[in-house]
Amino acid sequence: TVGIHLKGSIGSFRSIDDKPGLTLSFEKFVPQQRFHGLRKFHLNNSVEDASYMNELIGSDLFQAAGVPAPRVGHAIVELNGRALGLYVLKEGFAEEFLARFFSQPEGNLYDIAREGHDVNEAMEKDFGKGPDDRSDLEAVAAAALEPDLRRRRQRLDRTLDVERFVSFMAMEILLGHRDGYCLYRNNFRVYQDVDSGRMIFFPHGMDQMFGNPRAAIQPTMNGLVARAFMEMPEGRAAYRSRCAFLITNVLNADRISQRIDQTIARLRPALNREASAALEREGAALKERVAARIIQAEQQLQQAPLELLRFESNTVNLSTGWQPVDIPEGGRLAQTNTADGKRALMIRAGPVTSASWRTKVLLPRGRYLFQGKLKTEGVERLKFGKNHGAVLKVPIAPSARSEPVLGNQAWKTLRAPFEVAESEREVELVCELRAGKGTVWFDREALCLIRVP
Repeated sequence: TVGIHLKGSIGSFRSIDDKPGLTLSFEKFVPQQRFHGLRKFHLNNSVEDASYMNELIGSDLFQAAGVPAPRVGHAIVELNGRALGLYVLKEGFAEEFLARFFSQPEGNLYDIAREGHDVNEAMEKDFGKGPDDRSDLEAVAAAALEPDLRRRRQRLDRTLDVERFVSFMAMEILLGHRDGYCLYRNNFRVYQDVDSGRMIFFPHGMDQMFGNPRAAIQPTMNGLVARAFMEMPEGRAAYRSRCAFLITNVLNADRISQRIDQTIARLRPALNREASAALEREGAALKERVAARIIQAEQQLQQAPLELLRFESNTVNLSTGWQPVDIPEGGRLAQTNTADGKRALMIRAGPVTSASWRTKVLLPRGRYLFQGKLKTEGVERLKFGKNHGAVLKVPIAPSARSEPVLGNQAWKTLRAPFEVAESEREVELVCELRAGKGTVWFDREALCLIRVP
């Protein structure tokens, strides 16, 4: 007797009569029952990864970087006599997983209660013999929220396995794990190592990787601990150094390609001709994305780190240094000249667009306005979600955004107010369009940062 649970999020969940994602628990009804030494594993339908290999490659690379990650393989699944086809088989986060990495695998293991929760919010204790009062999580959260950067580093050193965390951050970003902890506060676990008493982050849900080879290697971090670490000058330096080390010693495009080829060769005999051809095609595409990502990451690392922005007056012009992000299918981003002679950052929407131009600055403590001018033509809302239209925003706080602009709008000045509470902080500035149709132009010469007295 085995416990079976339907799994999956909004994008990957499928019903039992489709191709469901499944979790199999072997001791749910029979104590101490195991399957090849495992008490639990997942069968992922991989509907968001046509290559069926992102989880496998991700797990290999995280482990090579010194970050614990579950083992991953593949399975051909049949349910009640119905052939469901190829699945990704992934080891569950259970005691035997911890025992492979820790001499005392009795610490507390935490999972997020829901998407977007962080260590300072509701997290569920999966198991562990540690305290039930969340004091271990509260300690690392308090360290991350420490306003004094020198004391913050000291407190993080006491509560967080910093060496592993730097590698965890670097690997999430280098692999383009956009649905992970650093960027989305999703798909992660946190474990307290009994020996050191420090918290360790584990990766999870790595089916969406290598999507955008040009993605920034030093983006704005949304995860509390990641953001807190990157706000420290020595944290940013350690992160960049670790990225360089991992690119040189772990992210080897030839070795990854060989791993993909070996996996395809192993799976081919179990697949029909159509499925085998699809796997070959998607594997080749994945190899191209991996190679492109490594090249782009190397190029970005060669760029000098940011220096503290200096204000000769209260205003700094921001006409240069903008990078396109998330070019939409059926749309376009370009630096262009408008009909009335303005140099502009243009975004033309496709049917589903959340695209932007972005740049970064390193700012001292203070209050600021991100200001610019835009005009729009035929901008229409998306059919889902919120925060539609063209805006200026700063992903530092929900309130740090201008009013949205929809429809047809002549040149209009917008402002996004924000505050830097730390002694210094790396801040990303965003010119964004979320729309299902239409075009926006941001006047490059009008984009500026104003320091508020």
